[in-house]
Parts: sequence; C-alpha cells; structure tokens
Amino acid sequence: MKGIFGLLFYLLFLPLAFAHEHTNAVPEIDRKFLDNLQRPDNRPDERYDKKSRACCTDKDAVKVEYKMVVPEGARYPEPEWYVWIESDKPDGTPGEYKWVKVPSEKIVEEYSPSGQAYVYVFGHGIQCFVRPQTRY
Repeated sequence: MKGIFGLLFYLLFLPLAFAHEHTNAVPEIDRKFLDNLQRPDNRPDERYDKKSRACCTDKDAVKVEYKMVVPEGARYPEPEWYVWIESDKPDGTPGEYKWVKVPSEKIVEEYSPSGQAYVYVFGHGIQCFVRPQTRY
C-alpha cells in the first residue's frame, strides 16, 4: 500500500518538476523558426511524432557564445563547433562553464533568420545547435 501511495505521489508531482518558466528573450524574428526546429539526428526517422523530433520550443533556445575550429592536417577539414555552456558535476549539480564540443549529428543545417547562434541543452547533453550565419 505504501508503494502504491508513493508511486501516485511521484506521478502526481512529476510534471511540476519539469515545469519551469522560460526567461530567455528570443528575438521575435527567430521565434517561429526556433519553435518549429527539428532535431537533425531524428529527421530521417519518421516513426517519431512531431514533438519527439523537435529540438524543443523557442523558449528553450539559448543564445550562446561559440567558436569554430578547423582541424589542422585534415584532408577535407570539417569545422568543429564549440559552445560555452555550464557543465554538470558528477553528482548532477551545476558546475563551471567550459567549452563543449557540439556533436556533428546535433548541428542543424538551417540558420536562424537573425543569423544568431542558439543551443538547446536537455539533461546533460546538447539537443540541437544552430550555427551562426555570417553576413558579408
């Protein structure tokens, strides 16, 4: 009986643990783009529903500092992207900020309308990365 009560309590308050207010102010020009952005690592697989394929919402996108590094000596060098984000300690508490390499499968092909770089972080990993678009 105690186990059932505990399970019901857990299921009742679980949604509250994930509900949070988004304070990130995304420019109006980028909102629709970011709200409809699809995860690049899920695009080919249509078995997932639209929500599972999404990076998340425009309220979860964070403007981010970034750097691009081109590896030396590579025959056909592909740039590596790094973002300046907070890392978690082994116990799950927030740690220090550091440069984290963006996995290539998390880089979306499209650019935001404003050209701004954004990152979606979910759990302990990068969900999606929108590269900056340079304008000449």
